[in-house]
Amino acid sequence: MNEPRVADLLVALDALAPFRCAADWDNVGLLAGRPQWPARRGLLAIDLTDAVAREALRKRADVLVLYHPPIFKGIRAVTPEAAGPTTLLPDLLAAKVSVVALHTALDAAVGGTNDVLLDVFRPARRFPLEPLVHEDRQYKLVVFAPPREVERLRRSLSAAGAGRIGHYSECSFELPGRGSFRGDETTQPTIGRKQALEHVDEVRLEMVLPRARLGPAVRALYAAHSYEEPAFDIYPLHEAAGRGAVGPGRVGVLRRRERGTELLARLRRRVDLSCALVVGSLQRRFRSVTAAAGAFGIQAFRDPESLVLTGEFKHHDALELQRRGVTAVHLGHYASERPVLDWLRGWLRESLPATRLAVAVADHAPFAPLRSRA
Repeated sequence: MNEPRVADLLVALDALAPFRCAADWDNVGLLAGRPQWPARRGLLAIDLTDAVAREALRKRADVLVLYHPPIFKGIRAVTPEAAGPTTLLPDLLAAKVSVVALHTALDAAVGGTNDVLLDVFRPARRFPLEPLVHEDRQYKLVVFAPPREVERLRRSLSAAGAGRIGHYSECSFELPGRGSFRGDETTQPTIGRKQALEHVDEVRLEMVLPRARLGPAVRALYAAHSYEEPAFDIYPLHEAAGRGAVGPGRVGVLRRRERGTELLARLRRRVDLSCALVVGSLQRRFRSVTAAAGAFGIQAFRDPESLVLTGEFKHHDALELQRRGVTAVHLGHYASERPVLDWLRGWLRESLPATRLAVAVADHAPFAPLRSRA
């Protein structure tokens, strides 16, 4: 068996939580190291602190798989004084320890951070709180042509990269109609006479294509169309990621209405609730649970029939949730994200059996209950 490489780990992680599904502002993927470096031993953690970095060096880890990206904003140097959560980034690089971050890509993924929270409730069905939409990656090309030319146009545009949807090719839609035009004295119209208003039967031919094939497709259109000035439109499309199943936040519809106290009793088996705070009543019965790990914000929390589990929110956010009649549990940022590490380790062990994986014992929440600090 070939020695596992960081590139193999990246392929596995991208299959689970596609990096392209991370928020635009996020920084995920391989942040330090090289794809060809070994990935024999991996260490998983929420944050790259000095303690986690020392553990990685002590255990001779080849790669750190992190939830939060330790390199988030631009840095001007890689030294112990450089801005960041650890002073040991130079030591990690010197030891050839690669650094990979998942963050919002794992949040949005089916089966990811928020699904792990919902798993304890065994909901009847799930869907994203905010379905992820990719903008301007796909386009629709619409061209108008005489019926006899449609088949030739379709073949030419398909050869140029248009009309591919998943594993299907030469996909198109046709709609018959009637067009009109009047050419000036300089024109040489294919149909009719110059300076005369002409009406012709035409077909509206529609085909989708990626941004990279726009140029070749338009050139193919001009080459195949008989008109002196072909009429065509190009529309940017919005694409729902994962057929509408991918996106930040996750809603799990319960099999029966349950009281909030019962739901939290089940959640306690997986999540540390020692620092949890609650807005609203847990004595109510809820028809669903909304999981939104980390600092999700409260804009999307508007359903009083759904118990919200989130990492954190501020004082005035709590007041707004009260006004909306929403019951929300402030789990703590770290506590809401920590359960995904054990699940991720199990998933990666199946995908990369040659890589030895462990969760960092030095990875801890920065906050603790007051009684434990006394």
